[in-house]
Formats: sequence, structure tokens, C-alpha cells
Amino acid sequence: MNTKVYRTRFYYVLFALFCVFIFFLGSTVVMKYFKDDLNPISDYEESVEVFSFEKPERIDKSEILLKIISVSNSSMSAFLKGEREIDTGLYELIRKNLSDALNIDIYIKAQFPALFTLIDAKNSIQIPKGKDIEVSKDDNLDVQQLEDLIFVEDLMESEEGEFLKENEIKSENINLEGIPVAQNIKKLEVNKEKPYVLIYHTHGTEAYLPVVENTCHTIEKKYNVLTIGDIISESLENAGHGVLHVTTYHDSPSYNGSYTRSLNTIKNVMGNDSNLKVVFDIHRDGIPENASYKSKAVKQSKIVIDEKDVATFSIVIGPDSPNVDEVLKFAKYIKVVSDTLYPGLCKGIIIKPSGKFNQFVSDYYALIEIGSNFNTIEEAQESAKLVGKILSVVIDKLQE
Repeated sequence: MNTKVYRTRFYYVLFALFCVFIFFLGSTVVMKYFKDDLNPISDYEESVEVFSFEKPERIDKSEILLKIISVSNSSMSAFLKGEREIDTGLYELIRKNLSDALNIDIYIKAQFPALFTLIDAKNSIQIPKGKDIEVSKDDNLDVQQLEDLIFVEDLMESEEGEFLKENEIKSENINLEGIPVAQNIKKLEVNKEKPYVLIYHTHGTEAYLPVVENTCHTIEKKYNVLTIGDIISESLENAGHGVLHVTTYHDSPSYNGSYTRSLNTIKNVMGNDSNLKVVFDIHRDGIPENASYKSKAVKQSKIVIDEKDVATFSIVIGPDSPNVDEVLKFAKYIKVVSDTLYPGLCKGIIIKPSGKFNQFVSDYYALIEIGSNFNTIEEAQESAKLVGKILSVVIDKLQE
């Protein structure tokens, strides 16, 4: 009987080793024959250094397995997302690198992200006067303000989400002007004599072509999303809306912790003015050079409106926020208004796998990604003009 048991175990072990061999062989074939879309986004050379954010060269043959491990194991994920060059195979990675390269701080933060988001937030905000403001920083932080903190950090934002299906967005109620009626969204009540729209940027250094270095980031405003925020602000103001535009770089000099710092900003700004009820976090999408969907993303990155190339935009939703239903209703309404005024301009609503992205600060909140690193700054500027008009209509209809 014991001989039979040992023989059975031997067969199980042999079968397991065979499966591992087939897996590695398959991953090798995939990586060898399907790495065909790794050309640079652009040949442009002009850029401005923002911060030390060099993307490491990842290993080739074990990339698929490493990604699987990083998803299932938070410590491996924390290591792989670190700024350490990996140029060996999986066995060498584990044998030589992991034991001495895993930073204990990174490991602990990976286990308790919410706790360390609180600890890492060290920038208290003082609010100066003016419509376009750059928030000053202090060494003190009221941690109590951040008790309902975001769950995910910046790197999690890069996870692909799922587009909401069109039949879940469209509205059948159209008024005499042809604009969809806002359904099941509570009326927006504000003092129109004061600013009631807050625009800010968690990742203010996100840039457009011709900037390609530093992972397409720059502090040179004329090429990044701060300029896009200026255009949207101006469009809303010209339509009679009161706007406060915060021009702080929350992702410079450090990209990590951007959402913590931007949350600190908006908590302080909104805490000083309860009339600020509509909140827009303006981003641009970031698509990796070696993304499998690169060709599709390039085709969807812009459309032609009035004989001009215009960057498309999307709206991102974090599913973990307690007010996700209200935020989703707001996003849907922005989408249907956009589809009515400029069909094809809004690519859709993206539901991320996890996260809050600060959206719990208001039910009238939208994280809007205008264009991507495939778009020129001119295409993004044209988009911002139209997005400003769309948001103006949305706000008007919510006040009726």
C-alpha cells in the first residue's frame, strides 16, 4: 500500500514539473514571436526633466510569469514596481536579487497601503487668495482630515479598467434643446456669486507631445495638463460659472503619494469654502510603449471636429468610494451630453478594478483624462475647449 502511495505522489510531482516546463516554454515562445510593437511613440526630442522616474528595463522571457506573481503576491509586486533594473531570468531574480533587494519600507507599505498613505502625507495646505492658485506647503498635517483616505496609490491607477457599456449610459429623456435630462441626480444648489467649481490636478506634470522623456512628464506648463485646466477654467468662466483652479504639482518632485497630497489640497480648499461642490481632477491618459493595445489606442486617441484634430477624453471611476453610485450618475450625464454635442469625443467611462481616487469629496466629482501621451498639446488644447463647453452645459442642467 505504501509503495502505491509513493508511486502516486511521484506521478503528481512529475506531472507538476511537466506543467511548469510547458508554461516556461510557452512564455518563451510568446515573448519571442509577439514583441512586434515596441517602437517609440515619437521621434520628438524636446523635454524637460521633472523627477527621477526612470522606468526599469524588465526581463523578457519571464515577464508574463512575473506579472502573474506580482498580482497574487503584494511583496513581489512592491519589489517589481521599485526603481531597480532587472536583467536576469526568474531564477536569478529570486536567488540573487530578492533576498537583499526587497526594501522593507516598500514591503510594509504594500501590506498596509491605507495606513502608510496617512503617514506619508506631510504637506499641509495654506490657501492664498485668487482664482488660479498654487497651494503653498507646510510641514504640518491634520491627519484627521484624511481619515476617509484613498485605498490605492498612484501605481494602481495604471491598471486597466473596463469601459461601461453604452446601453448602461444612454438617456432616453431629451428636452426641447436636444440636451439629455439629468436623471436621478440631485439638484446642484450653490451661491453663483462665489466659485463653486474646483479644478485641480493630481498628476500635474502629465504632458503631451513633443515631450517624450521622463515618461512623458514635464513641469513646463505649456506642455502639460495645467494648461488644459486653464482652458477648461476659462471656458467655464466665460459661460458664467465661478471657478477655482489649483495649479499645484502634486506629483513633483515625487510621483508616489500624489493622491495623498492632492487630497490634502482639496480637503483644505473645500474646508475653507463649502460652496465648492463641483470637482474636476484633470489628467491625461498614459499608455505604455509596449502595450498590447497600442495600435488601437493610437486610432482612438483623436477625432476630427470642424476640420481640427481633437484629442478624445474618458472619465475614470474608482469603485471603492462610498458615493460611487452618485459619482457614476454624474459621469454618465457628462458622457450623454458629450455624445449629444460632439459624438465620438468621449471614449467612455472606465471602471477601475479598485480605488477611490479622491472622488468621495463630492457627489459632483469627475476624474477626466483628456488625450494621452499619443496626442500633441495642440490636440489636447482643442479638446479642452470642447470639454469646457460640455461641462458648462452639465452644470447648467444640474441647477435647473
